[in-house]
Amino acid sequence: MTRVAGVVVFQAKPGFGEEAAGRIAAALPAVETEAGTTLWLVLRSQTDADKIFLVDLFDSEDSLNAHMSGSAASQIFATVPELLVREPELHPSAVIASKPAT
Repeated sequence: MTRVAGVVVFQAKPGFGEEAAGRIAAALPAVETEAGTTLWLVLRSQTDADKIFLVDLFDSEDSLNAHMSGSAASQIFATVPELLVREPELHPSAVIASKPAT
């Protein structure tokens, strides 16, 4: 089972949540080329439209490191920060339990 995860919380400036989420989601083609990234989700809060969560799972620590230094992360960190009220919160995480996607 995948044990390495990352959660990134982005807080967009008021009214910029949709644009910020779109810019993050635009990195999907780059993520799709990463063999070690097993799940990648961009979620927009239904209680705060300007809060976006990026959740990803990796098959190893090496895959996480490759992702963070790869083109998807570079694209996100080059295009999104101008829309944010503060730096994204990075939360390297460990998977405790999961249900496989179907």
